[in-house]
Amino acid sequence: MKKTLLAVMLAACATTAFAEPTAVLKVKGVLTNSACTPELSNSGVVDYGTIHLSELSDSAVNQLGQKTIDLTITCDAETKVSWNLVDDRVDSRAGVTVANGSATNGSISDANQTYGVGKTADDVAIGNYSLFVKVSNVVADGKSADTIYMLGNNNVWSATADGITEGQNNRDITVAASGSLEPVGFTTATFPLVTSLAIQDTKTLAITDDTDLNGQVTISLRYL
Repeated sequence: MKKTLLAVMLAACATTAFAEPTAVLKVKGVLTNSACTPELSNSGVVDYGTIHLSELSDSAVNQLGQKTIDLTITCDAETKVSWNLVDDRVDSRAGVTVANGSATNGSISDANQTYGVGKTADDVAIGNYSLFVKVSNVVADGKSADTIYMLGNNNVWSATADGITEGQNNRDITVAASGSLEPVGFTTATFPLVTSLAIQDTKTLAITDDTDLNGQVTISLRYL
């Protein structure tokens, strides 16, 4: 027992005697020639066509349904890359709830998860829409892939079933191998995106002339 105690004491003394009062900071990174390009189908336009006010409710939020558009990211070499977006019409967000606004058919109302579609001539916000990933149909290099996301820059990736996006560059989205939470490199990945649109009741809108919907988001890439 004494021998064991002595060994521990010696180890402790040795550690204390030779501890260095220093800390090491390392700078890391990767220089690469890889480049990736995002592209949207239909020239990036989601068209809800002509909406007749006479067919809309004058007292309740009007749910105008879903439209689909594909986001394809193409890289000239296998690259780990995510994407995020910013709402360019955030000041016109009406704050109405969007039905069937996610891949799990949930209702969406959070300010960060809905996007504006412009204002009337009298400065009334027309409505807003959600934008989500149809996670069951995401493909990377010809194979089905899981969709994962990271909030802010915390470097913690999580799985997503609802495919929700967020504006203000707050949610990065990319792909992982099935069952994994680790981003994988790819040369081509396609994310089917779905918009779900809701607009205010016609009494609130008080529109007398033709009024265009004017939603717009900017999608950016982040190399991982």
